[in-house]
Amino acid sequence: MDFAFTEDQIALQNLVRKFVEKEMPKSAVAAWDRDGEFPARLLDQMAEIGLMGASIPEEYGGSGGGVVEETIVLEELARHSSTVALAYGLDISFGAVTIERHGSEEQKRRFLPEIAAGACHFALSLTEPDGGTDILGAMKTVARRDGDDYIIDGVKVFTTGINIASWLFVVARTSRDPDKPSRGLTVFLVHKDTPGISWSKIDKLGSRFLHSFEVVYDNVRVPASAIVGVEGRGWHAILDTLNNERIFIAATCLGLGQGAYEDANGYAKERRAYGRPIGAFQAVQHQLADSLTELELARLMTYKAAWMQDRGEDCSLPAAMAKYFASEAAFRTTDRGMRVLAGYGFTTEYGMQRYYRDIRQLIFAPITNEMTRNFIAQVGCGLPRSY
Repeated sequence: MDFAFTEDQIALQNLVRKFVEKEMPKSAVAAWDRDGEFPARLLDQMAEIGLMGASIPEEYGGSGGGVVEETIVLEELARHSSTVALAYGLDISFGAVTIERHGSEEQKRRFLPEIAAGACHFALSLTEPDGGTDILGAMKTVARRDGDDYIIDGVKVFTTGINIASWLFVVARTSRDPDKPSRGLTVFLVHKDTPGISWSKIDKLGSRFLHSFEVVYDNVRVPASAIVGVEGRGWHAILDTLNNERIFIAATCLGLGQGAYEDANGYAKERRAYGRPIGAFQAVQHQLADSLTELELARLMTYKAAWMQDRGEDCSLPAAMAKYFASEAAFRTTDRGMRVLAGYGFTTEYGMQRYYRDIRQLIFAPITNEMTRNFIAQVGCGLPRSY
């Protein structure tokens, strides 16, 4: 059993770390968070050094890496900004993976090289106002056939990243089977400037410079060639990317938690009270020790799930457990960090409050930890389905 990265993976990790320190210093991230503007140039710069194509097959312009390589990039980006990591994941874990696994050869040859070059970006338009986790039961967006086209009508919420995306993955119902709600869903790849699409920003507590939107689709006409995969089998395509999504979120949480831990640990070594660094006091030491231990457990779980997916093994349970544990570990780490910094943690002068705000959404997005635990209980523990 070998837990070590390969030489290429170590080189990738070092490349991302240098990029983060140079192009994403914490002072810059704080300014982006304050101003609410995503630095789109970052994605171009990532493409220039090969990060956007790290897990795209070589035949489509990428480096030919896998999910482990994705995870390395995401963890390192999230150490300074989980928001930047989320933007990267939308293109790689949603965009590239969905097209590579379910797109037509024409779609692969068009979009995968563009993703690797940083020339196009994606957002997922799935969640509906009455739905949340209940995607199937709440799906009201419809796409009806009209000659060689489809007409999409409906409303989506929490579609994240339209402010930087050019393309939307839109999930709509093309037919209805009351006995099998998962049938009849279709995934469409739609340019955001298509007539009939409008959106309004949702103000959020965290990830302030990667905005989420309510999106209205009003008589949006798209060609049949916009379908990704097979008509009526969109749920299959969605499920196929869920494991990758869980790992993507786990890696982001892991990096966020690591960044918060490093800030808290550094503060504990410098801040003095009663003539000693506060890190000399057991009450502070135990909080940092707990965080370090939990993050190491989260790291092992996350990379195991990524390794399993690269091997083609069923990683649905490990991926779910990694997402659940990594997000909770990162939240506890940021909470402890706030306690270590005390009053300064509550100020915008320090980044701990940003870590604390940003982790909150990853407890319940893209799937709530409560629903994740339901899945773990059902699949891992063999208990009856509870939802």
